[in-house]
Amino acid sequence: MTETIRARNVILGAGAMGTAAAYHLARRGEPVLIVEQFTPGHARGSSHGAARITRHSYSDPRYARLMLDAFAAWRQLEADSGQCLYIRTGGVSFCPGRHDYAARVAKSLAAIGVVHRQMSGSDWNGLQPEFRLPGDYDVVFEPDAGILSAARALAAQIEMARSLGGNATRVLEGCRVDRIDLDGPRPVLLAGNLRIEAERLVVAAGAWAGRLLPGLDAELRPTRQQVLYMKPADAAAYAIGRFPAFIYIGETPQDAFYGMPDFLATGVKAARHHGPEVDPDLDDREPAHDYAGCVQEFLRRHIPALAEAPIVSQEVCLYTVADDENFRVGPWPGRPDVVLASPCSGHGFKFACLVGRVVADLMMRGETDVDISPWALPARA
Repeated sequence: MTETIRARNVILGAGAMGTAAAYHLARRGEPVLIVEQFTPGHARGSSHGAARITRHSYSDPRYARLMLDAFAAWRQLEADSGQCLYIRTGGVSFCPGRHDYAARVAKSLAAIGVVHRQMSGSDWNGLQPEFRLPGDYDVVFEPDAGILSAARALAAQIEMARSLGGNATRVLEGCRVDRIDLDGPRPVLLAGNLRIEAERLVVAAGAWAGRLLPGLDAELRPTRQQVLYMKPADAAAYAIGRFPAFIYIGETPQDAFYGMPDFLATGVKAARHHGPEVDPDLDDREPAHDYAGCVQEFLRRHIPALAEAPIVSQEVCLYTVADDENFRVGPWPGRPDVVLASPCSGHGFKFACLVGRVVADLMMRGETDVDISPWALPARA
């Protein structure tokens, strides 16, 4: 026998985006039903882990400008929850001198009035001796970049949704949705013998979004990401306050790496920005044995002491990648009662709290004062 649940606002997915939407809707007095196939905070998707980099330093000026709103959104959550979730570490972006990435980052920062310094690799090595960049590298340092306490931020969003919403905020865990039916007057989630009818639906299903909305699987590709955590001998040199978050962009899309200082004694984090396509249901999440060497080779050329540091742990997560690396956020074409929230491609977490606000705007008013033109959904036939 089929059981039917009817709800005003249904959010599919309890990751960073889904819990942010729940927090902002509850903040406006709206009831929320969150549907999650695992449990909030699980390690199967893209939102788990100790920390994520946050920064204004984007080579795309549209994203740089949106980060002003994103920082403000996190500050509001910090105030509401009584927690500090952003940790200022500074952030450095660097690239080979013949590449224009750092120059475009500096231009974006100048356009939005964010303090920064552009310099050569030699200049940077003099300021941060842990680095050994080629002298002709182009470097931009942003003092206000930092990290977000990711697991705590996700927990804060769902805790605030429950605190603000009381019994009107519900979480349905262990509920795997097989299909979304958009043929009727209301969106319907079908999960085994359960039928969930929504007045308004947010699809924040991460790596699973592509298989749930028609045609989206061709645009959003789940990929497997792996990160290393290392314990260098001189731990103090890589602590917050001494060692910045870093982003390197080389001359090919696959030549991209990032990292951050030790946080909560997990170790210094470093990873490559790309990975192979996977089926999110079949990936076993065991670290690949040949991956560490790729990251260590990058470190050997740029931060050599880290290349020799013991690897104390490795972590696997998912990116959901769009070909243009833009997000996909907005009403589903022809269905204003369905909003897709897929800030993806490996740089979305820093926008999560802002995306939650945008989604609440779209659900409640059908529009938002945030410029989400970079995130517009492509037209569909």
